[in-house]
Amino acid sequence: MDVVELARELVRIPSITNDEGEVCRFVAERLAHEGWVVDTQEIAPELPTSADRLPRLNILARGGPDIVPDVVLTTHLDTVPPHIELTEDELSLHGRGTCDAKGIFAAQWIAANELRAEGYGGVALLAVVGEETDSRGAKAVHKLLPKAGFIVDGEPTELTMASGAKGILSLGLSWQGRAGHSAYPETGHSAVHAMIQALSRLLTAELPYDPSFGPTTVNVGLVDGGLAPNVISPEARASVLIRLGAPKEQILTEVQQILGDEVAIEIRSWSEPHTLLVPEGMNSEVVRFGSDVPYLRNIAPCLLVGPGSIHDAHTSHEYVRKADLYRSVALYKQVAQGLLACR
Repeated sequence: MDVVELARELVRIPSITNDEGEVCRFVAERLAHEGWVVDTQEIAPELPTSADRLPRLNILARGGPDIVPDVVLTTHLDTVPPHIELTEDELSLHGRGTCDAKGIFAAQWIAANELRAEGYGGVALLAVVGEETDSRGAKAVHKLLPKAGFIVDGEPTELTMASGAKGILSLGLSWQGRAGHSAYPETGHSAVHAMIQALSRLLTAELPYDPSFGPTTVNVGLVDGGLAPNVISPEARASVLIRLGAPKEQILTEVQQILGDEVAIEIRSWSEPHTLLVPEGMNSEVVRFGSDVPYLRNIAPCLLVGPGSIHDAHTSHEYVRKADLYRSVALYKQVAQGLLACR
C-alpha cells in the first residue's frame, strides 16, 4: 500500500467522536485481510445512539495471538466535528483527520507492515477511539493490551519528538442566583453577573507552573445562563479547560480560592503534566496539547511523535503534506527499530 492512498481512504470515512463505527470496521477488516491477528474491544458511546449504528472499537493488530508486543504504534481514529471532505493538491491532503490523526495512522500502518515483512515480529498496531473528548478508548485499552515493551503514540508534532506534555483539567462550573425584575436589581441575585466576575478573576490570575512545562493557561470554552434580558439570571454555567503546567491538585486549590464559594465545581476529566521518552540524538520539545499518553503510559513507557502541525488540527484548513507522510513512515520504522534493539 501507498501511505498517501491509505490516508485518503481513511479520511474519506467520517468518524467524528462517538460515530467511529464505519472507520473501525474498515480498519479491522483490512488488517485481518493483510494477515494480522486482530482483536477488538467495543467502547460504549458517550451519547445515546441508534441501534443500527456500527460499534466503536479499539483495534489491536499483532503478528500472532500470544505475542506480547515489544513496540506498539498507535493513535486515534476519531476526529473533531465537523467532517470536512477530502481534497488535495500536488503537495498536500486537506480535510478532517488528515493530520489529526488519520494521516498519522496511515503512516504507522505502513511502517508496521514493512517492519513485519522485514522480520520484526514484536511490532503491533493499535487504533483507539474517543481521544478528542474523554480518551474513553485509551482509558479502557489495558483490557485489550495489558502490557507491552514501548508505545509510540501519534499526534501532529511536525515530526519532532515530544519530551513532555502539559496536563489537562476539564471543569464544569455552575452558579445559582435568584430571579427578579431587572428594573429592581435588589430583588434578585444574578448568577450570570457572578459568573462573569469569577471567570474574569480566573482569566487574569497567574496560576502556578513548572518552567519545564510552561505557563498554566485557562480557556473558557462554553458559557450559558439566564432567561431573558429583563430577568435577573437565576443560574449560569461554564465549561473551562485548563492546560496544566503544574500538578492538578496545586492548580485546583488555587482555582477554588479564585472562584470563591459561590461556584459549584465539577471535575470532568484530568491528567497530570508528564515527561516522555526521547531516543538519544533526536530533537525534542514540550507540547501543550493533550493526548492518550496519560492512560497508555500505564501499559508501557511512551513516546509521542507524528507528521503535521497541531496548529492545523481542529481547524477548517486542516491538512498534511504528502512528503511528511512518507517521512513519517521512515521515522516510525527508525524509532521502532531502535526500541527493539533495547529489548
